[in-house]
Amino acid sequence: MRMWQAVAAVIVVSLIACGVAVAEPTLYGFSGLFTIPTAGTLDKGTYNVGVNSGEVEDWDDFSYYANFGLGSATEAGVLMFRSDAGSTSEVDSASETGRRFNADETFLSIKRTLSEPDEGGPTIAGGIFDLTDEVETTVYMVASWEQGRKVGEVEGRDVHFLDLHAGFAAGMFEDFFAGVDLRFGTDLEVMAEWIMDDINLGARFSPFDNFTVDAGFLDAEDLAINVSYTSEL
Repeated sequence: MRMWQAVAAVIVVSLIACGVAVAEPTLYGFSGLFTIPTAGTLDKGTYNVGVNSGEVEDWDDFSYYANFGLGSATEAGVLMFRSDAGSTSEVDSASETGRRFNADETFLSIKRTLSEPDEGGPTIAGGIFDLTDEVETTVYMVASWEQGRKVGEVEGRDVHFLDLHAGFAAGMFEDFFAGVDLRFGTDLEVMAEWIMDDINLGARFSPFDNFTVDAGFLDAEDLAINVSYTSEL
């Protein structure tokens, strides 16, 4: 019952929300869906900062992050993971996000879009998470396809009803991953993804201008929240 009440709350708040930006952060900081990257990047001079938790029920861990658009197709970021579990014990933060962090780790990331979107074809991007190998450097490639009818425009970009994402990674998260997001206008985005045999479900909305909230379930059972602020320098 608690799960369905949380889902209902997400939907109700989403329906009264403002517009959702095109490139929004994941629980890892880099732009994407709930946890997986997409081929989108922040625009040059755009930044976002945020905080999230993959263990909302116990409030055991938090991640703080910041990302910056370095050019028309490149973004860089830093994520600081903090846990109440202590500095020496290993924390499984979200069967959750498919990641295993030691307490109090800092991760650097970079992502670059490698192709221009073609009519009917995918946009491709590559990235690296944990550049300094604090836990395990992760290299990934991902492709994103815009599908369906146009439902609006955000930040000068067309927004389509359906986006498909698929990629391959090696490192902290590995092998094939995939995701889909459905946009009901520019106010509500519903996300589903599969990574490392976990299914993550969430919704993304903006209760205030420049602020975005992700709320959903990791591995379809653990409640996670991600709150971010996006602006330009």
